Amino acid sequence: MELTGRDYDVLTLTHTFSQLASTHLTELLFADRSHSVPDKVLGRLVRLGYLSRVGRRASGDKGGAGAYVYQLGRAGRLLLDVDGRLMSNVNNHALMIADTYLELRHAEKAGVLSFKEWAVELPVPPAVRADLFAAVDFPHQGRSSSYYLEIDLGTEQPARIREKVEGYWQAVESSTADYFPYVVFVVRQQVRKNELTRIFRRLPEEQQEMMRVFLFAELIPELMRL
Repeated sequence: MELTGRDYDVLTLTHTFSQLASTHLTELLFADRSHSVPDKVLGRLVRLGYLSRVGRRASGDKGGAGAYVYQLGRAGRLLLDVDGRLMSNVNNHALMIADTYLELRHAEKAGVLSFKEWAVELPVPPAVRADLFAAVDFPHQGRSSSYYLEIDLGTEQPARIREKVEGYWQAVESSTADYFPYVVFVVRQQVRKNELTRIFRRLPEEQQEMMRVFLFAELIPELMRL
């Protein structure tokens, strides 16, 4: 069965994030269609083996209670020439990366910002990889900015956080550009924000300057002030 352009968009976007909830795909690719269309399209791609359902998203996350989570199926991996095995569990980190990207797209739709460039799992030589990179214009402010967004679920120990910061600082020191993006940690809970804030306060002053930590709910207003 021949795939449509939108089918390819579904597969490509799912591959980009590694996993997506049905709500992500619906908002990003089916906003112009009735609610029944994405269910039919995703169901067909699952039956054909291009997508695989991993499970359902836990209640209370951005995708809503019970949203199906998808990854590329065997046929989808062959079509896009993707190596690796299917994951057996829902990847909450990948889903929160997608949540953050979707939040930025909501802001774009509202006219707050416009995307110039974005990437998932972007290498930042020599030692780190950004969960999400976004370069945006703020049309009402007449300025542009870019950010390395680190999506934090509160599971990494302080030593690992400091290791990430050091990796970004190595990137700063090796960069020849006039501007280096802010590194923004995005968290869900105030307790985790407080914990990371304490860690960053103990950094050398020049490293503190490049680091920020924001709650997911405050991300867009804070980026507008940054």
